Amino acid sequence: MFSEKEIVDGCKQGKKKFQDVLYEKYSALLLGVCIRYTKNRMEAEDILHDAFIKIFISIKSFELKNEGSLYSWIKRITVNTALNHLRDNLKHAFTQDIDDFSTANQISETEEKNSYPDIEPHEILKKINEMPNGYKVVFNMYVIEKYSHQEIADELGISLSTSKTQLFKAKKHLQEALMKNYKEAKFAI
Repeated sequence: MFSEKEIVDGCKQGKKKFQDVLYEKYSALLLGVCIRYTKNRMEAEDILHDAFIKIFISIKSFELKNEGSLYSWIKRITVNTALNHLRDNLKHAFTQDIDDFSTANQISETEEKNSYPDIEPHEILKKINEMPNGYKVVFNMYVIEKYSHQEIADELGISLSTSKTQLFKAKKHLQEALMKNYKEAKFAI
């Protein structure tokens, strides 16, 4: 097995063997990232392909800081590639923000903590993937990728309040979907 330094050095020299090692080592993880931003596997594979092209072109300027920095760098390129794809193909995926958005419907922290039974992680990921695109993208960026609302707004070309509204709606949508799933499973027993 090669170290990240050996892989980076080999890729910088354009050696196919090291490009293959890089792809084999990280493609499954990065495909998972792509799937979180798309509706189907084919689209995710297209994004992954584009991301690897960018990675192989840009790796010459990459400076390895420590073990693990390579994955962080290629993941960021993959997320940006997915976001660019969404921006180009889903320009109308985000609903407009509502100025008089009622906070009366917001889920309290206590409700949120007490209302969830034990749910398997794969069920949660499935429900996230079934969300409308606008909800899903903002949810992934905020919750999973740890972007701030300002970064999301800047990256997607939406307002700060639209980002917040989309996250709120995504959480509510996810909660309702999981609770419906739970109730159906509970009554099926």
